[in-house]
Amino acid sequence: MEVKFINPFVAAVQGVFKTMLGLDVTMGKPALKDTRTTSGDISGIMGLVGDRKGTVAVSLSDKGAIFVLQTLLGDAAESVTPEVIDAVGELTNIVSGQARKEFEKAGLNLKASIPTVVVGHNVEINFITQVPTVSLPFSFSTGNGSNETMFLDFSFE
Repeated sequence: MEVKFINPFVAAVQGVFKTMLGLDVTMGKPALKDTRTTSGDISGIMGLVGDRKGTVAVSLSDKGAIFVLQTLLGDAAESVTPEVIDAVGELTNIVSGQARKEFEKAGLNLKASIPTVVVGHNVEINFITQVPTVSLPFSFSTGNGSNETMFLDFSFE
């Protein structure tokens, strides 16, 4: 996978977390996934088509997703609720939209589907591409002394 496909996603995650959630995220080491499963407990998944085709998945732990809901909308939740699931879908949509803006600047036209959100760890997803899936882990602090990880998994051909 070429860096020109990775950098827009890195910039999108960092920008969205900074502007929408007021958080700095730290990217861990990118990895090629050898499984076709979600990386977190709640994952927003969307297909991309146009000059390239691919799939993007934003995965968070239950606690991370609840924190995103609370920070993004100010709504409290003690467990995974429909609102938490919607927040992950919206986060997926925003990250994808920001990355697509960067791709557009580089001359690539990509359109996205509406995100589908799945709940469960290691849920199998069949990316529509035959190339490897890149997994980018991002860590962020929830402010109460704990850190959470968000995974951005994507594949383009």
